[in-house]
Amino acid sequence: MSVPPEQSFRITKPANITYGVWDETRFETTSTSWVEVPGAKINLMLGQGKPSYGALFVATFSAEALCSDNNNDGQGLLQATVFFGDQQAQPLSGNHRYATARGNPEWSSHTFLRTARFEPEMDVRDVTARVKLRVNGASGGVQNWVFKIERFFL
Repeated sequence: MSVPPEQSFRITKPANITYGVWDETRFETTSTSWVEVPGAKINLMLGQGKPSYGALFVATFSAEALCSDNNNDGQGLLQATVFFGDQQAQPLSGNHRYATARGNPEWSSHTFLRTARFEPEMDVRDVTARVKLRVNGASGGVQNWVFKIERFFL
């Protein structure tokens, strides 16, 4: 189970493993529920026989994003986050504003960081990381994205 981290962390060594994936393909959504960005997934396992029993993961996602307002009120949102397994990474909130629909919709670069800490356990756990998007009063999407995970053993 993921343990919510304190409001800060200190890392005094380089990551034990760094993973990365990227894609140029445009992905757009009108879903108000979290949907996975195709390909923005990094397989991660914890426990006996895996790279580590526990870990602190730091996720970085960077993409060109577009958000178009459905209601012409300038309030449309494209939200983005990272899930590790079925748990959302920290900071956790109901308001992950990745891009907004204010002004004239135009592709622009955006980046965010998320973190998750899993305490050491012998049991094997699948904590595969996935970038997910949803919209509120808008349609939106990403293209030319990079997803990186830094893994620090506990």
